[in-house]
Amino acid sequence: MMFKSIRIFVCSLILLSFSQTAFSEAHNIILEDLDGNQHSLDEYIGKGKWVVVNIWATACPYCRNELFDLTVFHEGHHNKDAIVIGLTLDWPSFGFPDKDYLANFALDYFINYPLLMVDAELASEVIGKPVNMIPLTFFYNPEGILVLRINGVVNEEMLEQAIKKKDSSYAIQWAEQIPPEFKPE
Repeated sequence: MMFKSIRIFVCSLILLSFSQTAFSEAHNIILEDLDGNQHSLDEYIGKGKWVVVNIWATACPYCRNELFDLTVFHEGHHNKDAIVIGLTLDWPSFGFPDKDYLANFALDYFINYPLLMVDAELASEVIGKPVNMIPLTFFYNPEGILVLRINGVVNEEMLEQAIKKKDSSYAIQWAEQIPPEFKPE
């Protein structure tokens, strides 16, 4: 019985190690910002702060509804304990966004956090989870562990509550405001 428990424990450690390695490799994928600079999520994740990765599009009205709260949250936390990173794609194609349009949009909406351009496939690869709707927000704790996915529109209160989370197990939540085409049945 003891041997079986040890074997299960060792197998669990191997699987955990493999999954963390896979996520680490995904975070190394190079993404382009609005200035043409190259970045990876590895620059941010696991560096002692919460990292809130928001996947959105300029043409998505639900995404635009959360921009103010994301900006206020980033402004209040980026020098302390949390940052926001925007992974921006085109809507409704889920393809890459137009860089010039996105740059002007970011200025018009006073977006103060890094924006990186993706399509749905690249976003899924980077996050390690399917990106099949927007807006979509992922939370990495200060140790770099993905702990939460929120489907739908986030607000400042939800963002604040998420970074108070102490549990490191992965959870999925549905926001109150969700684009109709993505609402669960």
